[in-house]
Amino acid sequence: MKERTPKLVRTYYGWIFGAYTLVVGALFLWKVLSLYISGTAPDYAGSSPFTRERVTEALSQISLAFWLWIAAIIAGFVLWEVFPVKEKPKKIVEDLQYARLAKRLPDSAPDGLEEDFALVARGKKLIFALRVAAWSLFAIAAIYGIVYLAIPANFPNKDVTAEMLNMAKHVFPCIFAGLAVIAGAAAYEKYVVKSILPSVKKLTFGLKPREREKSAAERVISDPRFLLAVRIVFAVLAVALIIWGALNGNARAIMIKAINICTECIGLG
Repeated sequence: MKERTPKLVRTYYGWIFGAYTLVVGALFLWKVLSLYISGTAPDYAGSSPFTRERVTEALSQISLAFWLWIAAIIAGFVLWEVFPVKEKPKKIVEDLQYARLAKRLPDSAPDGLEEDFALVARGKKLIFALRVAAWSLFAIAAIYGIVYLAIPANFPNKDVTAEMLNMAKHVFPCIFAGLAVIAGAAAYEKYVVKSILPSVKKLTFGLKPREREKSAAERVISDPRFLLAVRIVFAVLAVALIIWGALNGNARAIMIKAINICTECIGLG
C-alpha cells in the first residue's frame, strides 16, 4: 500500500490539475472573446477593443484563478519531492544496444563466428547506404524548395493567396517526400539492426570498447579554448548585426511589421 500511495497522489493531482488548466484556459478565451465581441458594438465602432486598459481590466477579473494555477504548479513540484516514485529500469532498445556494441566489434572474424561477422558487415553497409540515400534525397527536396523560394518570378505580387497556394503545391510535397524517405529509412534501419543484433552480441562478448585515436580536426574541435573562441566570435557577430540593423532602419521596419501583424492579422494590440 505504501508503494501505491505516491502513484495515487500523483495520479489524482494530474487529473485535478489538468481539469483546472482547462478551466483557466476557458476563462481566458471567454475574456478575449468578450472583448472582441464588445468591440463590434456601436459604442466602440472605429476603435480597437484590445486597448491596454480594457485588456488589463478583463484579465484582472480572472487573476485569482491564474495565480491559483501558478500555485498548483508549485504544489506539483512539492508533491513530486514529497511523494517520490521509484522508477522502473528502462529497457535498452535495440538501436542503443547496437550503437554501444558497435564500438567493440573486432576488425576480423573470430574463429567459429565467420558467418556472424559477414552478416554484421553486410548489415553495417546496408545501414550506411540507407542513411546516405535518405539524407541525399531529403537534401535534393530541400534544395528544390529553396531554389523555388529564391526565384522572384514565382512571386509576382499580384494575388498573395494564389502565390502562397502555388508555393505550397511546389515546396511542401518535396519536403514531405524527403521526410517520408527519412522515416522509411529509419524504420527499415531498425529492422536491420534487430536482425543483426544477436550476431553483434556474439562478436563483442567479453570485449571492451576500443579506444579510437582522435584526428587533428577532432582534437581542435573538442578543445575548450576553441569552443570559447567560437562562442565569442558568434556573440560579437550577433551584437554587430543587431547594431547594424538598428542604425540602418531595419529594426523600425521589423517593429512596424510586428505591430501590423498583431493589430491587423491576429487582432491583438
